[in-house]
Amino acid sequence: MNLPELGVGLTFFQGLEPVLESEQALIDVIEVEPQSLWRRDRSGQTVIVDEPSLQLLRSRALPKLVHSVGLPVGGTEPPKSTDVQLLRHVARELDTPWVSEHLSFNSFHDENGTWHTGFLLPPRQTQAGIDFAVQSVCSLSSEMPVPVAIETGVNYLQPRAEEIPDGEFVARVAEGADCGILLDLHNIWTNHRNGRQSVGEYIDHLPLERVWQIHLAGGSSHRGYWIDAHSGAVPAELLELATRIVPRLPNLKAIVFELFPAYLSTVGYALFRTQLEALHRLWDRRGINAKTTPRITTEVTCDNPAPAPQVWEETLGSLTVHKPCTNPLAEELRPDAGLSIIREMVEQLRGSMIVRTLRLSSRLIMLERGTGYLEELLSIFWRNHPPNPFPLDEAEAFAGFLRERKPYVPFLDEVLEYDRAVIDVALKGGERLIAFRADPLPLLRALGSGRRPAAVAIGNFQIRLTPDEIAADARTLGQMQVIH
Repeated sequence: MNLPELGVGLTFFQGLEPVLESEQALIDVIEVEPQSLWRRDRSGQTVIVDEPSLQLLRSRALPKLVHSVGLPVGGTEPPKSTDVQLLRHVARELDTPWVSEHLSFNSFHDENGTWHTGFLLPPRQTQAGIDFAVQSVCSLSSEMPVPVAIETGVNYLQPRAEEIPDGEFVARVAEGADCGILLDLHNIWTNHRNGRQSVGEYIDHLPLERVWQIHLAGGSSHRGYWIDAHSGAVPAELLELATRIVPRLPNLKAIVFELFPAYLSTVGYALFRTQLEALHRLWDRRGINAKTTPRITTEVTCDNPAPAPQVWEETLGSLTVHKPCTNPLAEELRPDAGLSIIREMVEQLRGSMIVRTLRLSSRLIMLERGTGYLEELLSIFWRNHPPNPFPLDEAEAFAGFLRERKPYVPFLDEVLEYDRAVIDVALKGGERLIAFRADPLPLLRALGSGRRPAAVAIGNFQIRLTPDEIAADARTLGQMQVIH
């Protein structure tokens, strides 16, 4: 396939603009997660693309790669048509040469409907699982204006005797769907470190001519597991492995460094130069030892052992979100320590969405009752409310949980309504009035600076919020109109 050679780049997010300026000589391409551009419209019912943000990205001179993180193609259900159309629109506008998506699943079905898992989970690695994945990849490919590549996923569960080996599974899906491969080396190294297939065997199983792109990232150790945390520099051992793998790839078109936005303040901007320089050294070695030898294949003794892919997804999904599940597979999976790692990662993600969105309410709970109390509330919430794919939906569900539970936290009702009103005005425009039983300005200013509110005057107050007044936190707390 005649794809352009793009070179070395990084995953883009808001806050990386200084890096794009200071390291422009080292950045050949930026990778965009289209879901970062999606939001609900003013009705709150329909998901749309934030066109101003999309056009701002389009105006950047660098080539763009579109890497989706919300329409995985490893499960029994293909991505929803409405989501596919949003992805198609972003792909066209950013003129990406290919679109990539994860060979995973993030939802499951039971008698009560469809549930979101809050995490990209490993698919069922059998022939039946391959067949479903091929159908999903082909369905996505048929709607895209450019070719599709599947990303090699991370899997914290221990390997099962009846599974097709990790690399063989990816190879068969890629060949069956006639698509490319986004080889996430940190993912497969993480799997190797946690007891799954070795990196060497994994690579030997792949059709290396289908590898168009590589992801590299850093991780961290947690309770005996290596975590795909995207938290910092690429480990030296992984870089050394990459120097042996990259020369074998005849059609490599891009190498991208990944970092989660939450870690930017910890690692700083200087990290990017060292990582980009290391990736350029890898890039210069691409394909120098490429051979046309066939990949190593593994024979499958039983095409479709139990459980079926649908049972696998319902069971693993249910266990991940603490939904009751009592079938035999559930009893097999519960002792796997990797399951608790997955649960922790889901809960960490959900907690971060809530704390970022209900910012002042979360801070008030921690300041008044302690961080442990907020964690206790979140733990109860997680066990009774399944994940939502959008942060605003997750925050609204937690707000409803707090209103129902009524924890003793002074002024929580008012601050919670203030947080919700800020979101509502930002999305829908107009204005909102929020009633307070105390003078809101000292209260909100204290929370905004991370301080426990001191004594405040009691009385009947109202705050009027308008779009102009929530443009920035300082402006919100400095110029909002208080009505006595």
